[in-house]
Amino acid sequence: MHSSRPRTGTAARLIVIIGIALTAVSVACRPSPDASAPARIDALFAEWNRPDSPGCGVGVSRDGAIVFERGYGMANVERRIPITPATVFDVASISKPFTAMSIMLLASQGRLRLDDEVWTHVPGWVNRADRITIRHLLAHTAGLRDVFLLTELRPPPRADTNINEHLQGILARQRGVNFPPGREFSYNNGGYNLLAGIVGRVSGVPFPAFVEAQIFTPLGMTRSMFRGQPGVVHPDQAVGYHQDEQGVRIAREGEADTSAIIGNSGLSTTVGDLLRWMQNFAEPRVGDRAHLAEMETPVALPGGGTSPYGLGLEVGTDRGLETVGHGGGDRGIATYVIRYPERGVASAVLCNLDNVGSAVGALARQVAAVYLPALAEEPGGTPQVPPPVALTPDELASKAGLYRDPATDTFGRVYVRDGRLMASADAGDGPGDSVELTPIDRNRFIVPHTPIVANFAPASGTRPQEVHVSGIGPQPAISHRVDTGFAPSSSELRAFAGTYANPDLDVRYTLVAAASGLLIRIPSRADIPLQPIFPDAFYGSLVDLIRFSRDERRTVTGFTINRTSVRNLRFDRIP
Repeated sequence: MHSSRPRTGTAARLIVIIGIALTAVSVACRPSPDASAPARIDALFAEWNRPDSPGCGVGVSRDGAIVFERGYGMANVERRIPITPATVFDVASISKPFTAMSIMLLASQGRLRLDDEVWTHVPGWVNRADRITIRHLLAHTAGLRDVFLLTELRPPPRADTNINEHLQGILARQRGVNFPPGREFSYNNGGYNLLAGIVGRVSGVPFPAFVEAQIFTPLGMTRSMFRGQPGVVHPDQAVGYHQDEQGVRIAREGEADTSAIIGNSGLSTTVGDLLRWMQNFAEPRVGDRAHLAEMETPVALPGGGTSPYGLGLEVGTDRGLETVGHGGGDRGIATYVIRYPERGVASAVLCNLDNVGSAVGALARQVAAVYLPALAEEPGGTPQVPPPVALTPDELASKAGLYRDPATDTFGRVYVRDGRLMASADAGDGPGDSVELTPIDRNRFIVPHTPIVANFAPASGTRPQEVHVSGIGPQPAISHRVDTGFAPSSSELRAFAGTYANPDLDVRYTLVAAASGLLIRIPSRADIPLQPIFPDAFYGSLVDLIRFSRDERRTVTGFTINRTSVRNLRFDRIP
């Protein structure tokens, strides 16, 4: 659900699924709406409804009519400007359904086909062997490498660079993919940035102008826009905030402006405009019914399973009711919009505080539940979650370690922090991308508010300890704990020093054996210290885990970056 870099694979699969898995999470059944409905919604947002706090805009529609619309907290804390129904929010990945709709409109007009291969619409596309299609991009099954990580692995672009052309150019040069197209669902922001570029090239007008003319205007979305260039801000725009132990602060203060990135993100809108948009799926005014239905249909995956995604929309169930919607999250942003087609009810929750996080999806469901008749839990619904249990520090520590997923050759780490078991999105154990694993028995853990269950299988004979993660796909993902403790000598470190090149990124790295250990030097970037993990494998904060290769004489010939979102990125040593 994030507009910045997503995370997928191994321990990171525990993270990326949270936003989409919430489509399968039930909320408490509530009675039919009455005069107390507004008060019940007020109670959900009471903690943010203060003059010193950012907050949320909230709306509900029933059969297309807006029945509730209210703001809680401040759109601008410093200037004491309250959130109202007119407040405009950056909504991050809620942009994606509008990008998908734009592609559908061009398909309806006969100007492209969903099964067109991407190279036919993207200049300079190198990889034609994998036959990536527009449909793959829409469904997040293309296997593209994460373009936002790729940008950090090369020198930064010039200040006057067109950021969207820059991102699309990097993807066009990639010779490899993370997996064969169509084989996996892996949420990918770069694919939607590519789709926005395709819309612009095929239509002959810039993407923001196309969406304005073809979607916003016909639907009466008068307070919505795609920025498309840095510094463009709506007069009623909410400021994005982050809260920590120092208090509330502007989330992106002092950071580079990324508002020009479009397709995967870039949309500014209101709760009312989003509810008008969602009603279009029930009463089409924009697009044809066949393409709208395709957007709302889960994509089939190999092995008989289905994706939690259609073509631009998250799909799932809540208390036996089908749901469609989308979430968005980034620094200063937590947003969600959801519709219950069988009941004609939709809700939108747009927050300018990123600490709301994945809970925004549950809030949107709770808001909608106020206007849904009470429903009994249907067979096959969300099972009751066992209560958490207390484990000793030793029991928690026995689960910690580096784990490898042999299916993808990617790594994740499980570690203990402040008495809690955590799963990290990479091989490190820092405070960054991670989720808490809550124990429900000695070897069984859950990720709260999701269907994800992690079962630890202790080592037996020659088999190392394993973690079996279910709730992600049709089959559990199994990862094996890896022995660590590699401590190379200074002479062994020097064997890795040298210059390495990668043509996909058009970049050369210098590896230096320093007194503190091994360093990666990327032109115009900060050095990346590498810590040894196991023989010929090192961990770095950006590259995650890199593995060196050797020839028959044991000479180091190169290395591979193999993150969860960028797999098999090969660097060859230059003699």
